[in-house]
Amino acid sequence: MVSEKIINGLLVAQKSSWEKLIQISKTKKIANGYLFSGPAGSGKEALALKFSQLLNCEKSDYEICYKCGSCIRFNKLQHENLKIITPLPVSKNTSSDLDSNGGIFSEEIIKSIKKKSENLFYKISINKANRILIQSIRALRKTLYLKHDQKKGQNIVIIFDAEMLCVGQGESGNALLKILEEPPLNTSLILVTNHKKILFPTIISRCQQIHFSRLSGEFVFNYLKFQNLNDSDAKFFSQISKGNIHKAILLSKDSKDNVIKIISNLIDTLINENVQNWDKFISYYSRLSKNNINQFKSHFNLISIWFRNAYLYKNNLEIDFDEEKIISKIIIFNKKFPSTDYYSIIISIENVIKSVSQNLHMPLVLINFMIDLQEYINEK
Repeated sequence: MVSEKIINGLLVAQKSSWEKLIQISKTKKIANGYLFSGPAGSGKEALALKFSQLLNCEKSDYEICYKCGSCIRFNKLQHENLKIITPLPVSKNTSSDLDSNGGIFSEEIIKSIKKKSENLFYKISINKANRILIQSIRALRKTLYLKHDQKKGQNIVIIFDAEMLCVGQGESGNALLKILEEPPLNTSLILVTNHKKILFPTIISRCQQIHFSRLSGEFVFNYLKFQNLNDSDAKFFSQISKGNIHKAILLSKDSKDNVIKIISNLIDTLINENVQNWDKFISYYSRLSKNNINQFKSHFNLISIWFRNAYLYKNNLEIDFDEEKIISKIIIFNKKFPSTDYYSIIISIENVIKSVSQNLHMPLVLINFMIDLQEYINEK
């Protein structure tokens, strides 16, 4: 369980945005739609939940008491005024299979919500979920417009990864737009996204926008220390995660020494022309993408981090590493491949990470990645 001390630290780290939300609660000028946007892992999801808790706190309208019945139910994410929408896998289930939150009941989702209640920085990631389903929004609409007995507080709908409303034909985004155009009484929708530009302009225009900045390395370091990492490992992972708390949590599941070893082995495989090793890489990570998505993403994040630091070192900028083994490999690489297109490499890596959630044929994705990588490395 993440302590109140850590959450209060987050409120301080995002002081400017949190003060705006406190002012909204104090004045009772509560909008029907909010858009929480900013860098990945900046605590937006946690603050959306804290804002919802504040709006429903029975003791105060400017700070969360954590003691009233409403706050206790919010701590467990089991409040009657709270609905959470998250990307789900495409399903043949009918609307009758949806729960009151507009989500499909499954053991995986129930466990994910429980983990989120225990750690607000936990990132819900349902296997093969690549969009917010139209069924979820239809079920939500039906629930919101039903006549209920008058309830205290503000009904809150939080939509995580809200950009997924607008993928494909955007049916879910259009369905949500109708709710924003004719909002139910005492109801606020909070859309949380790392990719505001993907959302329809009509959705953005109907939301009050709250921007969140990147978290400081100090906050991430303190969080990792709270998770019982030693000073050396906490410093290392807070540096390479660049203020992304989700990335820090993901990477720190392994030890610093093992992560350095993984980075070294991955880079050796990718930059050295050995077809047999490339085949092993493609085969291994194709399987890993199905069996352990988080580890797959973690390893490709490490590849991205290494190339980013190679670029920084080349341009005489401060890097995240002080490990001699990694730095020496960067120096050798920059001398051997002085014309490397680092920007294209990092974009290519990001696309591979996204592909895992898009149910694409990963062997082909990885083959194309390897071909592109060799082209970008040998750029003239």
